[in-house]
Amino acid sequence: MKIYQITDTHLAEDSNELDTNLIRLLDIVNQDMDEKVLLLTGDLANAAVPTAYQRIRTYLEACESITHCYALAGNHDDLNVMKACFKGSKIKIRKSAIVNGLPFHFLDTSQKPLGSDMELGAGRVTNREIAALRKAIRKTPKLIVSHHPLLDVSGQWFKQIGIENQADVVRCFNHKRTVISGHAHHYFDIKQGNVRQLVGIASAYGFEHQSNTPQRNDCLGMSIYKAIWSQGAICVEHLNNHLI
Repeated sequence: MKIYQITDTHLAEDSNELDTNLIRLLDIVNQDMDEKVLLLTGDLANAAVPTAYQRIRTYLEACESITHCYALAGNHDDLNVMKACFKGSKIKIRKSAIVNGLPFHFLDTSQKPLGSDMELGAGRVTNREIAALRKAIRKTPKLIVSHHPLLDVSGQWFKQIGIENQADVVRCFNHKRTVISGHAHHYFDIKQGNVRQLVGIASAYGFEHQSNTPQRNDCLGMSIYKAIWSQGAICVEHLNNHLI
């Protein structure tokens, strides 16, 4: 089954060129008649305004072939506002889901850090979320979906906007699991211990991770994967980064 990942759309209160980016990407997903799921992996709105989420809902409702769509919140989002705006739509916010036989677990990293060491943009996973994650992946292979990457993907400036209790989350992985996330505005495929971390490119703008400070670039679009069962495990292949 194909997995389309659209992340970090950062829509503003009023429609602008970032809406155009999203609409173009959704049209490509909608034209694909194969079995698929669309993951919206956070930072959907730039300032959590309802009008941004409502436009996303409108765009998705026009895409007849997209029948499986799951969203989670990023550090720019407000989960409660998202739930209210997406209620009754095809955009689902869930803790877990099974799509065409593939099980997903959605991890909320959007909570604000408790300490003062992290910068604006960092996230935290609550103890309840960690307990749910540990239970979900203890025996059954599942694809993990989050906004913030669970592994370090680049330099110190990005670590400062990562997950505050990252080590506590990573310790949950006693078996090999794949994580799909956003937040980095750049594609990464990293393996560390039992975790394989896939990070999708953003639809709003890219980040130069070779730089010592945050700098944007024009590498934007969406990431596309294929996931299958193989010998009792879920295997994920990165098919393409569709650039716009």
